[in-house]
Amino acid sequence: MAMTDPIADMLTRIRNASNARHQKVSVPWSRLKESIVKVLIDEGYLKEQKKVKAVVGGGDEIVIQLKFDRENRPIISGLKRVSTP
Repeated sequence: MAMTDPIADMLTRIRNASNARHQKVSVPWSRLKESIVKVLIDEGYLKEQKKVKAVVGGGDEIVIQLKFDRENRPIISGLKRVSTP
């Protein structure tokens, strides 16, 4: 199934994993997504990222470590894509 907005999909995965208190989330890799994640890491919203081979299917994935405060609340409280493709 073709995805119409992969950036919105990545942001939704990060938001959902953060709200569910997961420590990490994986998303399909692309250079644009990797660049966006690097900006979020540099700004202090995420811990780190790692590019790995996908377990299911082909290609690569980005494994993103999410960041939480001392009370285990997610650093990212809301995440929304403003512009559309």
